[in-house]
Amino acid sequence: MAVALRGRRTPMKAALLDQSTVAGLGNIYVCEILFRSGISPRRRASSVAGKSGVTKRVERVTAATHDVIVEAIDAGGSSISDFVNVEGDLGYFQNSTFVYGRESEPCLSEGCDASIQRIVQSGRSTFYCPNCQR
Repeated sequence: MAVALRGRRTPMKAALLDQSTVAGLGNIYVCEILFRSGISPRRRASSVAGKSGVTKRVERVTAATHDVIVEAIDAGGSSISDFVNVEGDLGYFQNSTFVYGRESEPCLSEGCDASIQRIVQSGRSTFYCPNCQR
């Protein structure tokens, strides 16, 4: 992850959606990963990796990526429109998100009184907490 982010001037949201960084991450998962790691979707990817590569931020993003993917698999994936798994079942991960699809709702982090914000990046909706994500 650190190698893929180092030197990239693109925002973290775009960097994580880039399939050459981490294959398989979609919009819902990236919004949740960035929230859980406390990283703003607008933050430059190179500032997360730093000059040396592996930083606390990279470790948080890596851990959050693992956690979100495991939880999404356990929930059967995400079904926003017409996704079904091989058995024809809907996924339910989108029903347990902290930020995705929650524009103007209160942040779920303990002690945070901010509302979830929505911005558009590269034509995609991005949901984040302006207080928890820096």
